[in-house]
Amino acid sequence: MKKNNRRNTNRHTAVFAVFIVMILGFFLVFACKPNKGQEKETTEIQPPPDLSQQPVAPEPVQEPEPEKPHKRIYMILDDAGNSINQLKPFLEFPGKLTVAVMPGLAHSRDAAVMAHQHGKNVILHQPMEAIGGNDPGPGAVFTSMSSDEIARTVNANLDSIPYVEGMNNHMGSAATSDRRVMETVLKIVRDRNIYFVDSFTHSKSVCTEVAENNGMTIAKRDIFLDNVKDKEKIMEALNQAKSVADRKGYAIMIGHVWSSELADTMMEMYPDFIDEGYCFESASDFFILNDEDGKNF
Repeated sequence: MKKNNRRNTNRHTAVFAVFIVMILGFFLVFACKPNKGQEKETTEIQPPPDLSQQPVAPEPVQEPEPEKPHKRIYMILDDAGNSINQLKPFLEFPGKLTVAVMPGLAHSRDAAVMAHQHGKNVILHQPMEAIGGNDPGPGAVFTSMSSDEIARTVNANLDSIPYVEGMNNHMGSAATSDRRVMETVLKIVRDRNIYFVDSFTHSKSVCTEVAENNGMTIAKRDIFLDNVKDKEKIMEALNQAKSVADRKGYAIMIGHVWSSELADTMMEMYPDFIDEGYCFESASDFFILNDEDGKNF
């Protein structure tokens, strides 16, 4: 009897165990089977993103380069070499200047050295024959000279003054009106790779014409302060230079180192020049800008 009970108990236990296993199996099958939405989600291939619709990073903005001032004043100071004390006030001027040094004077070399040390442009102030017979000074060029004599004289003057980058004429109303003389002088300018500024002491100057015929660019003076010591007239001339610069972008002005009033007035008016959009440049800058722009003046 006991054996039958034990057998019945074991049979019930086995049936129960099988029943439990079947329930667990059924549960696992349905729990692991994905539904239709999930199956679509896992099997569907997503298209690649449309890169054309992606936001494009903006290109970096380049800051425009500051424009060069369009109104430039080229101030040339003639007659340097007689006195260092005359030159000193101009060396303190904050803007650029060009110092034109005469050859053969007591302080010609010293004036050139001092001007260069103070960052000023140095040129030869070449004495030339004037109409009327006024003495132009040592190292002068006369129309009675042969071309060889002119060349030797001008080359010697250029060699005597250090840091020379160009040349302008002292007096010269007769010489600058003579085609042969200026052919010789400008050939030296070209061969030595320097520049020439026509002081324009006579309306019949042939300097520009001779230069153009030889494929050269030279500059010509606009405003001339000759023997002017009165402050009001100096201010008037400086304001006239502004008007010229307003019209054509630049003005070439010639003054003299012996005028202390000019030095004082330039120093006094300098802040107004800058505030009004003008700048002082050297004569060398004129020719550098000319080369950059490909223009003839």
